[in-house]
Amino acid sequence: MGLKYLISLLIVLLASCCFVTLGEKFDFEVDGMVTIRLKHFLSDDGNPEDRGNITVQSIRTGSVALSQAGLMPHHTTRLKALAKNDQIYRLHASVEGANDKTIQFLTFMKACALVRSGLSDVLTVSLDHSGNVVAISASAPFAQCDGVIPPDHQLRFFNTTVIVKHMDVGPVPDTATYIQKIEREREARERGGDPKDNRSFLAKYWMYIVPLVIFVLLSSAGQPETQGQPAAR
Repeated sequence: MGLKYLISLLIVLLASCCFVTLGEKFDFEVDGMVTIRLKHFLSDDGNPEDRGNITVQSIRTGSVALSQAGLMPHHTTRLKALAKNDQIYRLHASVEGANDKTIQFLTFMKACALVRSGLSDVLTVSLDHSGNVVAISASAPFAQCDGVIPPDHQLRFFNTTVIVKHMDVGPVPDTATYIQKIEREREARERGGDPKDNRSFLAKYWMYIVPLVIFVLLSSAGQPETQGQPAAR
C-alpha cells in the first residue's frame, strides 16, 4: 500500500471525524436552558435600568419565555427625549453560562426607531454549534425615523419578538465514495494498468474519428471534378 494512498485516506478520515463531531454538537444531544437578563439605557449618560428577562427554555427547539416590565411615565419621557435628539437606545444583555460564568453583550438601535414602532422590537439570540450564546442583536421595524411620536399610552409596554438562531452546519463530505475511488486506483496500479474499459471502439475513440471523417469529407468536396471533360490538346 503506497504512502500517497495512506496520506489521502488519513486526510479523508480526519475530515469525516471533524464533520461528525460538528454535527453531533449541532444536534444538541444534551438540551439546556439559557437565561438572559436585560437592562437598557434611557439617557445618554445614565446608568442602565432593568428591562426584563429572556429564558431560552430549550436550546434544541428555540422556545423562549419573556418577562418585561412596563415603562413608568418618567421612563417614557426620557426615551422620547432620546428619540427627539436623534440619540441611541442601548440594550445590555447578561447571559448566565456554565460554571456561573456571565457573558456580557451590548446592542443598540436608534431611539426614534423604537419610539416610532411603539416599543415593538426584535431581539435575535445567536447560538453556536455547542448551544452557547455568541451574539444578541436588537432591531426595530422602522429603520428610518419620520418624526412621528406615538401617544404615551402606546409607549408603556414592550412588544418584543425573540428569535433564536442556530449556526448553520456545512455539507458533510461523501467520504465513502472517495475512499472507494482511491481503492480502485490503488488496485489498478497494483495490477500494472488501468481498470478494464468495456466500452466499444467507437465509444472510446469517437472524439478522434469524427474530426478525421469531417476532414476527409471537406478535402473531397474541395477537389475539382475532371471526369467527363475533354482532354486538353
